Order: sequence, then C-alpha cells, then structure tokens
Amino acid sequence: MNDDIDLIKLIEEDIIAFDEVSRFPDLGFSESIQKAIGMGAQNPGIKINDEDGVLTINCEIMVYFGVNIPQLCYDIQSKVKRDVEEKTDHTVKAVNIRVEGLDKRETN
Repeated sequence: MNDDIDLIKLIEEDIIAFDEVSRFPDLGFSESIQKAIGMGAQNPGIKINDEDGVLTINCEIMVYFGVNIPQLCYDIQSKVKRDVEEKTDHTVKAVNIRVEGLDKRETN
C-alpha cells in the first residue's frame, strides 16, 4: 500500500469515520478544473509531504458546531498516525489538522 491514492483513501476513511467531522472543504477553482478534466484523483483537503519515507500529513476538515475541537483533532491525529504506520512502510512525523469551518448538523 505505497500508492499515494491508496494512502489518501486510508486517511480519508479514518477521518470521515468520526461522527463529528461533517466533510472536507469544498474544492477550490483549480481543483475543480483538474477534477473536470480527470486529473483530480486526490482529496484537496489532504496533503502529504514525503521525505524519504517519513510523512507529514496535513488535513483540512469541516466539523459540526458544538464539538470539542481540540479533542477531535487529537483523536484524528492518533488514529491516522497509527493506521498509516501499521498499514504502510512509512513513519509519520506529524499529522496536522486544520478546522476550516463549522457546519450545522441537520435535524430530521
């Protein structure tokens, strides 16, 4: 599982598994164009810097209003780091989480 797309998919699944995460931020203009012409295979909310197998992972997320953001970020960091190191041959130096905004939880 050294393929970048598989790694990003693993990270996406880890993050979205948290009920407090509503989504990844919307695509920017350049990402929308890339996706439209078939180049947008990666999630623009996840950036990975690989320095000789040592990863720094930067994630941008949207969360629901009222969640404990510091605890959520810590939990996501722990899960992503653990899963990436267990399922790949990479070492994770850092998992940085940036909350881009808040969404209101839909009530039915």
